[in-house]
Amino acid sequence: MLDLLRSKRLRLVMTALLHIAASKRAVSGKLLAEKLRCSRRYLESDLQAMAQCGLLESRRGAHGGYVLARNPQRISLLDVVQCLAMESGDETTAEGCKLQTQVVLPQLRQAREAMAKTLAAMTLADGLAQAEKYGLLHAPSTPDFCI
Repeated sequence: MLDLLRSKRLRLVMTALLHIAASKRAVSGKLLAEKLRCSRRYLESDLQAMAQCGLLESRRGAHGGYVLARNPQRISLLDVVQCLAMESGDETTAEGCKLQTQVVLPQLRQAREAMAKTLAAMTLADGLAQAEKYGLLHAPSTPDFCI
């Protein structure tokens, strides 16, 4: 999980989710890839994974694209990380020597639980509020008058 937190993949997906959350309409994968300066193919598989996990809805058609499937307050960083990780199995239940099973594995389990608690407390709405505070998601509006 720590590797994923440092990954370009997670940074791109979180940024895409913020763009989608800030939009009033569906956002195409093509537009997101352009904004993020990455390959559409690279981003699209992760956006589809987000849809399969119930974080996004994928809409087809001329005005299709992605929209949030839930309120941004109900999408945590833990949800996104778990969706990307899709870890199968729990390595902390592996057999080993007593030192490993009685000391090392419980410490690692405790660290993972603490990290999960922290990630669960961070929501997409928090990131959206910060981005809006800094004016990072909307193009500056032009004055509505002529001289």
